[in-house]
Amino acid sequence: MPERRLGRREGRGFERPMHILVVTQYFPPDMGAPAGRFHDFARHWISLGHRVTILTGLPHFPAGVIHEGYRRRIYLHERQGEIDVHRCWTLTSRRHFLGRALAYVSFLVSSCIFLLLARLDYDCVVATSPPPSVGLPGALAARLANAPLVFDVRDIWPESPKQSGRLRNPVVIRAFEAIADFLYRSATLITTVTEGWKRRLVELGVAPEKIRVLANGVDYEAFDEQSTTPLPRTFAALEPDARWFTYAGIFNTPQGIDVLLRAAARMRERAPDHYARSQFVMVGEGPKEVELRALADDLKLDRAVFIPRQPRSIVFALLRRSFAVLVTLRPRKDTSTVPSKLYECLGSGRPVLFSAGGEGADLVRRADAGAVCAAGDAEALCEAMLELLRNPEEADRRGGRGRAYVVEHFDRRRIAESFAVELE
Repeated sequence: MPERRLGRREGRGFERPMHILVVTQYFPPDMGAPAGRFHDFARHWISLGHRVTILTGLPHFPAGVIHEGYRRRIYLHERQGEIDVHRCWTLTSRRHFLGRALAYVSFLVSSCIFLLLARLDYDCVVATSPPPSVGLPGALAARLANAPLVFDVRDIWPESPKQSGRLRNPVVIRAFEAIADFLYRSATLITTVTEGWKRRLVELGVAPEKIRVLANGVDYEAFDEQSTTPLPRTFAALEPDARWFTYAGIFNTPQGIDVLLRAAARMRERAPDHYARSQFVMVGEGPKEVELRALADDLKLDRAVFIPRQPRSIVFALLRRSFAVLVTLRPRKDTSTVPSKLYECLGSGRPVLFSAGGEGADLVRRADAGAVCAAGDAEALCEAMLELLRNPEEADRRGGRGRAYVVEHFDRRRIAESFAVELE
């Protein structure tokens, strides 16, 4: 067997510049983990001397509506800085399950047609899941160019949505299982984001030597640069002297965001003075937004503030200015999920209130970066918020410890370099 070249860098470049094709359902201005993960990876790979092409859909996540400026398009070619982006036809619907199904199938078909017609030139292919259906155009691209396929697994489908109750149709489940099994066998390399997911992949029959763990991480230098952005007038409802408890992300069922509102209601009952000096800020969009607003009204939470989806730079600026930041998940069976937003919250330098368990909770505890509560436990979350309010100096110290920990262990620039070495 020939010796594997490790691609040690000389200066800014690797031994041989590569052209990397990334196939992803989502890319900015889409929200969510894959969009941010591979936007940052692409920028860093380009800074190392490589070329990056993105094959993706029309932006629509999480609301299920194609963004303004992208509507009524079958195909769109654009540049985001030095990143070459090809967007293929994507059909969507506001209905959650139907919208996801339409988007997955339409992008699968349109991206495969594009690959057959465009005949791009590239050295390797990275397909990022979920959904695992993106691996099929990735496999086609690899076959057309006789290039290696890297299958990036951020969550194990269909196992995760099946366990959470989001996916119940047995035909769809079997289809996703067949796709995932095919891709596990076909891929040259499989990357994943936690040690727990690696263990599960091995249990599913993937050879351990085929798997690399490359965490999500945070680009703290970009965070520092962008978080100086002034907050726009959209944030006029935020009181400068109030202490902001901030959730920024997708409003959907797995996040279990209602626990923040229920904890705020308990604070109003237990510590009305602290409640009156706090604001509970929720930034984003998603299928649960109407339900969350109705819950805030039912609980008569006059200190809850809803703000629509914002660019990453604005979200970074808000996180840094917050008193504390929140990451929540509803109760779930798996313990391997680490929400990607956790790394950015740690990078903000503010204490993190983590309402969930598993590897994410272990990370917050190791970093001593805030407080951990059981998923869905509003009483415990209320007490954790009050503890920080009673001791703001300790809140600052915990935020600083979290920042130092994520910079040392989860720098996305270094993770991108490790990924590039594997691609070589």
